[in-house]
Amino acid sequence: MGVRGVVRNGFGIISELTTIMSKHKIILRQALVSCYGDGCENEKYKSKINGSITESQETLILAFLDITEADVSPEEIIAELKSTNTFVELEVIMPLVDGMIADTLSHPLKAGSDRIIILSEHCYRGLLTEIRKLFGTGGDVLLYHTGFTTGVEFAKLHREIAELVNLKEPEEIFKKVSATMFQWAGFGKMHVKSLSQDHGEIEVQDSFECELGRGRVTAYSQFVRGIIAGILAELFGKRFNIVEEGCIAKGDPVCRFVVKTTPLLAERSSASQKH
Repeated sequence: MGVRGVVRNGFGIISELTTIMSKHKIILRQALVSCYGDGCENEKYKSKINGSITESQETLILAFLDITEADVSPEEIIAELKSTNTFVELEVIMPLVDGMIADTLSHPLKAGSDRIIILSEHCYRGLLTEIRKLFGTGGDVLLYHTGFTTGVEFAKLHREIAELVNLKEPEEIFKKVSATMFQWAGFGKMHVKSLSQDHGEIEVQDSFECELGRGRVTAYSQFVRGIIAGILAELFGKRFNIVEEGCIAKGDPVCRFVVKTTPLLAERSSASQKH
């Protein structure tokens, strides 16, 4: 069974929950504890604890419990949890089929104030590979453009996060926020080898896109390459040319992207024509 509750004293109820589970031979399979609400830092209220007035904050607890060997029923477990008088809200998730349970109460899924979705490999494989099959080289262009516009929107969010932690320089925002959020989103593990206003080198380990193209003789990234280009364009206020010189799709250990500003490339091209 699963329980999803909002509590006033998160740390206290965790201790009580552990005691209840141990007493009744309940196994905790998975748990999530997080701040609750759209503006957690502002959702404080006064509560009286041990005769003193303190500021408290609502906390969300989502837990999945194995009650196979438990000596009490699900109803008795809920009744005991409610008797702690700590829960502001308490809901139960019961499996619709024996052996399978999922969180059906946390809807819609959110990261901060933004809605998020989860795509398994089966889903995004069909999305990315079918676009290439249907449109050929046009599909590559479409994926890059989609990635670019996605990257621009990501960068706007990253800039907001950076302001909260007092990061101002584009290079620092990309290295410390964008690269971290890239990995958090499941796209791959990003390492910024170097980055400046004019050029850079970025490595991506286990790119979710390029894993789909293993066995090729050429680089595969279009969507991720576009994301990187879009983030950099928004943060730096200029266009960058991103070339994937190494790719796991063709057997390289990591995907390696070389970054150069578009004006710099144009100047070099013009100079070579004069000679």
